[in-house]
Amino acid sequence: MSDVFSLVPSEIVVKILSFLPAKDLCSVSLVNKNLWSFIQDDYVWHSICINQFPTDYVSEELKKMIAEEDNIEEQHVNVVNKKLYKRLSRHISFMAKERCITWLDIQQGGGNNHHWRTLEDSQSEFGKIVFLDHVWWFDVMSTLKAVLPGIYDIVWRLKVRSRNNIHDLNFSATVVEKVENGDEETIIREYYHTPQVKMFSKIASKNDWVEYRVPYKLFVPEREVIGGKLIYHDVRLKIFNYEGFLKTGLWIDFVRLREHDASRVYDEFE
Repeated sequence: MSDVFSLVPSEIVVKILSFLPAKDLCSVSLVNKNLWSFIQDDYVWHSICINQFPTDYVSEELKKMIAEEDNIEEQHVNVVNKKLYKRLSRHISFMAKERCITWLDIQQGGGNNHHWRTLEDSQSEFGKIVFLDHVWWFDVMSTLKAVLPGIYDIVWRLKVRSRNNIHDLNFSATVVEKVENGDEETIIREYYHTPQVKMFSKIASKNDWVEYRVPYKLFVPEREVIGGKLIYHDVRLKIFNYEGFLKTGLWIDFVRLREHDASRVYDEFE
């Protein structure tokens, strides 16, 4: 491989590398020092972000990253773009950060009673989680934008109180095809699962945070460029129950898509 690339102009090599997935770049970087040095080029990481994600999403996440990291302007631009790619491709949503929960942090009757509350938690990577005091209308949502093609496990990080009233919750996932800089969208796939009642009792018996893997694999199709516009896919994740009983006693930290690995072992609750 090194002999072939030595015959190709460096700007062409960098252009080729910019279209590779990041995990393939890591493999290529191990071939020799010459290829490793190409992969350190800022153009590669900047182009990967632009080629694989819609431009408005790249700009949005870059602004958030700059706001969250005080010294980012002092960092080398290559480091910044690598961090940006990692942020774009991580596919994780912290519920206390995204806040797409009906009745979150809304006081009842002017007192300290809440339906859902945001709480500090040192065990959370984000540092905050959400806790369910009580609701009739249970609606927790998250949208993971511009998900990379692949097969994923859906993982919710949960904790259930020993005295709870949690059952018949529906876990759903929807893969939506979208067009860059456009409003049109098409639902590609929908997934639904209602866990057995005993699942929440088993989680409660752990008396700790658990990673609950929803028992189906999520497929996200390849992207396309049509008419100069990127066709990409969002994934909408949801837990809901609108039936007339009071739900209480649940903590949620995050939901994430984790690339499916048959060798990875999860706790079984069903």
